[in-house]
Amino acid sequence: MGRIDRPTAARPEGRAPRVAWLGLGAALAALVVAAGPPAAAFHSGGVAACGGCHTMHDPGAVFNPTNYLLKGATATDICLNCHGTANGNSWGQAVTMPGPIYGGGAFILLTEDNLNDGPGGANPANWIRGDAAGHNLVSIDYGLSADPLRPFAPGGSYPAAALGCTSCHDPHGKFGHFRLLYGRDSQPSKANGHVFQFTSNAPDATGIDLDGTPESRNNHTAYRAGMSAWCGNCHGRYHDEGSGSSFEHPIDEVLEPEMLQTYNTYRGTGFSDGVASDSYEPLVPYEVAGATVASTGPTPSGARVTCISCHRAHASSGPAAGRWDFKIEQWSQEGVASGSYRIPNPYETTAGGAQRPLCAKCHGD
Repeated sequence: MGRIDRPTAARPEGRAPRVAWLGLGAALAALVVAAGPPAAAFHSGGVAACGGCHTMHDPGAVFNPTNYLLKGATATDICLNCHGTANGNSWGQAVTMPGPIYGGGAFILLTEDNLNDGPGGANPANWIRGDAAGHNLVSIDYGLSADPLRPFAPGGSYPAAALGCTSCHDPHGKFGHFRLLYGRDSQPSKANGHVFQFTSNAPDATGIDLDGTPESRNNHTAYRAGMSAWCGNCHGRYHDEGSGSSFEHPIDEVLEPEMLQTYNTYRGTGFSDGVASDSYEPLVPYEVAGATVASTGPTPSGARVTCISCHRAHASSGPAAGRWDFKIEQWSQEGVASGSYRIPNPYETTAGGAQRPLCAKCHGD
C-alpha cells in the first residue's frame, strides 16, 4: 500500500485528505496529546511558555491575528510540532512502524490506504481507509481534513470540521485534569472556530511519563473513574441499545465475577493457567478505584469496562481505533491483507498466530 515514512508539512502524495470519527462511545479518551511532568509546566500558563505557541512581535512567525495569535495555521499543527514524534509520539514516526505507544496511539495511521485485515480485506472493494483509524484532526500542516462521511460525532452533535487537539485538551492546563482534558468545571473548549462546553467531569486517571518508558504491563495509564462519562460528552452512550450504533456492548458496567476470573487467568487462546497477580494487559485496560500506573493484577472486584477498554483515544491500525483488530479471526491475519502496521500480539509466546481477538480476555475463547 502507498504510505508515507515521516510526518511532513505537505499531504502525502497520492492520498486524499481525510479525517474520521470513531463510530463508538470511546470519545477522545484519556491518553491523548497531553504532557508529562515537564510539559505540564510548559502548559501552566507561565509567562516564559507563552512564546512557544503565540506570537506578538516575531516577524518570522506565521502571524494569524484571527486565531489567538498562534504561530501556526491551527492549534493542532502547533500541538503536533511538539508532541508529534516526541513527548508522547502522538503523530508517529512512520505509517508502517509508528513507534512507541504512550496510551493514545498514533495519528499517522489515519493516512493509511487500507486497514482491513479481515476476510477479503485485500480486495480494493473491501478496503477500509485510514478514515476509520481513529479520531481524526483537522490539520493543515499534516494533511488532515474533516470527515467526508460523518459531519457530526456519532451519538452527538460535535462537528467533524472543528475537531482538533484543543477540542479535548486545555492548552493552558488551568484545571489540573488528567492529560489536560476539559471537564464540566472548565471553560468551554475552542477548536477551529467551535466552542463546546463539557457537561461531564474529566476522568480520574494517571498517565505515564510521555518522555519515559512506553506503555507496558507494568507501566500504563491508570484509569480510576469517569472515563466513559467523559467520552459521552461528545458521543453519549453510543453502544447502548437505541443509540444508533450497529454494535451493542455494555459500557461503564462492573465486570461480572466470571469475567474477573477469565481476565485473571487468561494467558492467550487455549491457555487459562495465568497468574492473577500478573494478569493485567494494557491492550485491554479496565477502570477501578485505586489503580496505579504499575498495577499488574489481580483484577479487583468493582473493575469496570469502559470505552477505552477496547478503543485507543487517538488512532490505531485497527478499524474504529481498536486496541486490537476487530476484523481478524486470528492474529496470523494481522497486517497481512492490508499491509498496514501489525499490532503486536501480547500472547505471541503462548498462542502465537492462533491468538484470537482480545474480546477473549474478558469473555474467554
